[in-house]
Amino acid sequence: MLPLGEIRDVFARTYSSLFSPLTIFIWVACIVLATLAGPFGTYETMDWSTRLFYWSLVVSIGMLFGYGARGLAVLAIGFERPLIFDAFASLSVCVTFGPIVWMLRSHLEPANSTFAVHLFDVMLNTFVVSAGIFVLRRQICRSEPVAYLVSHAEDETPQPDQPRLLRRLPKEKRGRVLRISANDHYVEVVTTAGSEVLRMRLADAIDEMEPVEGYCVHRSHWVTRSAIVGTERESAHKLFVLLCNGDRVPVSRKYRPNLEEAGLVSKQQGGLAIAVKG
Repeated sequence: MLPLGEIRDVFARTYSSLFSPLTIFIWVACIVLATLAGPFGTYETMDWSTRLFYWSLVVSIGMLFGYGARGLAVLAIGFERPLIFDAFASLSVCVTFGPIVWMLRSHLEPANSTFAVHLFDVMLNTFVVSAGIFVLRRQICRSEPVAYLVSHAEDETPQPDQPRLLRRLPKEKRGRVLRISANDHYVEVVTTAGSEVLRMRLADAIDEMEPVEGYCVHRSHWVTRSAIVGTERESAHKLFVLLCNGDRVPVSRKYRPNLEEAGLVSKQQGGLAIAVKG
C-alpha cells in the first residue's frame, strides 16, 4: 500500500493547476459552447436556461473527476505507459462520473421527452469524450511527460555526450541539466529549458546523468559542475552553491568535502572562506 504522504502529494500536484488561467478559460469555453450547441440531444429537449444549468454542472463536476482520475492513473500506472495511463483515466471517469451525468440528465429531462437516455449510452459517451481530452492534453498541450509516438532516432538513441535522463523529459525541456532535486518519490529536473517532475529515485536519476560531471551537495540535491558559478555562505553553518540560472542549492556538511576536493570550496581562516568560481 502506498504511503499516505505520497498519495496526498500526487493529488496536490494534480489539482494544483485547477485554477490556472488556462483551465478557467477552457471551463468557461466548454460551458458556453455546450450551452449553445446542445450536444447529445440537449438542444432538442432543454431550453437555453436548463442547458446552461445542466452543462455548467456537467463541465464543472467533470473537470473535478477528470483531475481525480488523472491522479489515480499516476499512482496506479505511472508515466512510463502513456496509452494504458490514458485508457485507465478515461475508464475511471466513465465508471465514476458517467452515472452522475445520467442521473442529472434524467432529472432535468422533460417528462414528455421522446429522447431516450440510457445509462450505457451516457457512460460510453463519457468514456469517448474523456479519452479525447486526455489524448489532446498529451499530444497537443504536452501536459504529460511522455507522448504516444516518439522518434526512435532522436529519443531512443541519445548522443554520446548527452545523459540518458534527457529521454524522460518533454522535447521542449531537453536543455542542459543544471540540477536534480528529490521530493519523496519524485525528482525535479531543472534544465536551461525549464523544469520537469519525474517519478523516480534520486539515485536512479543521477545514474542516468552519465557522462555529465556533477556533485551531490545534499541528500536531496545533485548539481552539474558546469552549472556552478559560485558559492555563498548565509551563516557559519549554512553554505549554498550558486547556479547559472540563479538557483541557490544548500550544501550539507556531509557532502562539502566533495566540493572542497574539486576546488570549489576552500578551507581558509577556520573554514570560513569560500572560493568563488570566476
